[in-house]
Amino acid sequence: MAQGETSALIANEMLSSNKTIHLFNSFEGLPKPTEKDQLKDDIFSLGSMDAYTGTMSCPEEMVRSRLKAISFPHEKFVIHKGFIEQILEDDSNLPQKVRFAFVDFDFYEPIKLTLEFLHQVTSKDAIIIVDDYDYFSLGTKTAVDEFVEEKNSSEKVYECLIPNTKFGYFAVLARKG
Repeated sequence: MAQGETSALIANEMLSSNKTIHLFNSFEGLPKPTEKDQLKDDIFSLGSMDAYTGTMSCPEEMVRSRLKAISFPHEKFVIHKGFIEQILEDDSNLPQKVRFAFVDFDFYEPIKLTLEFLHQVTSKDAIIIVDDYDYFSLGTKTAVDEFVEEKNSSEKVYECLIPNTKFGYFAVLARKG
């Protein structure tokens, strides 16, 4: 949810709907990487994956300001603050049904946990976009590829589309079953 720009873009498309947008952010920057998070693209020239711990944080007020700037009603969004593993364990206000998700957690563990959660609350025709696929950390690609392989082991549940990288680095998971 980098400084709220993507959230505002998605929220803007939801202005006329009665849907609630759920936003997830630690507001503490990136977590500590695991061994599956190998540095692929050193975007800030920090030299190692561990050096990125705590980077890319933004204040919660910045996200709220971006939503306010597009006149998105505060009653139509929920901010879930904390690292995703904490939120999934402790938050009682998680969405029960999801039709669209934009996932941008950069590392293996949070991506894998989020995809498992989304698998429980999505149904046929849901779309999940995972940002930074095969970019920055190899963990994102690994998590997505493992998830799709596991869920498609007996029947095709997800179609995974990888657009041309000139449009960005992301994977689109379309739920088929």
